[in-house]
Amino acid sequence: MDRMGISRRTVLGAGAALMASGGGAGAQAWPSRIVQILVGFGAGGVSDVATRLLAEGLRPMIGQSIVIENRAGASGMIAAGVVARSAPDGHMLLGMPGTVTIVPSVMRDLPIDVLKDLDPITIFATSPNVMIVKADAPERDLRAFVAAAKAKPPEDIAYASSGLGTTVHLMAGMVERAAGIRMRHVPFRSSADSIRSVMAGELPLVFSSVNSALPFIQSGAVRALGIATPKRSTFLPDVPTFDEQGLAGVQSDTWFGLAGPAGMPRPLVEEIAGLCDKAMADPAMRARLAALGAEPVGLGPQAARLQMEREVKMFAELAAAMGIRREQ
Repeated sequence: MDRMGISRRTVLGAGAALMASGGGAGAQAWPSRIVQILVGFGAGGVSDVATRLLAEGLRPMIGQSIVIENRAGASGMIAAGVVARSAPDGHMLLGMPGTVTIVPSVMRDLPIDVLKDLDPITIFATSPNVMIVKADAPERDLRAFVAAAKAKPPEDIAYASSGLGTTVHLMAGMVERAAGIRMRHVPFRSSADSIRSVMAGELPLVFSSVNSALPFIQSGAVRALGIATPKRSTFLPDVPTFDEQGLAGVQSDTWFGLAGPAGMPRPLVEEIAGLCDKAMADPAMRARLAALGAEPVGLGPQAARLQMEREVKMFAELAAAMGIRREQ
């Protein structure tokens, strides 16, 4: 459900206080000091950039500094673990990537339970995922590609992704299941590297998020065969959805959220979510997100938690069907 258009109590302006205990007399105002947001990936990546955009929109409204700290490693779980163990007062938050719902299915010995140890505040933006081939690939559409794949052994059809256990890796599993084909996975260290492998003719196709692939598609270096959205995306209006092309249920995106440690007071969670809504509703912010190939969605705490619960279950089933083993 999109919260952008929902009428709610007026969001507090610059310098105003959010009450961390639900508004009781003498309660400590939020924020009372610098707010720290941890990002579990390196600086310059899309999760980092999206979180920094959100922080930029929040700073003028809260009357305190917001510091972004990159703590890369373990598919974002190092940062998530630090936040989960922090005080639930809203001063340390997590720039939460959509992969947080996949990690439980592909990693062993996680430092936290992502559903029990984190309180989602918002899913504030999303970028759809796409299936891409080289511009001069012989298969001109998805049906032609599926027909060609069915005529070859699974090891002959390899696909690139930005890594094991990413949303695009699991999207490939959705395509395999819907089309009745099998392919060989070749993971890369980044989205850009995976796309370049197809541009160079090293691999026949790549699954990628629109925010990473859009410049390459627009330049004509690669061609999108399908987009994993319920309806056509405004970013690529000429690219048909998988549903349109007979592969039902292939829906996948790369989303960006904000979370805190479990136990944050509900009024505080709601008010931070409201501030995020306000930041994402700004036309300039929406334009900057669009330049990244992303768009605001505004899922609040309850809707974000429901989506996380649904995805954890869905990805566990999909990872098992794909034969993905939990890695250290």
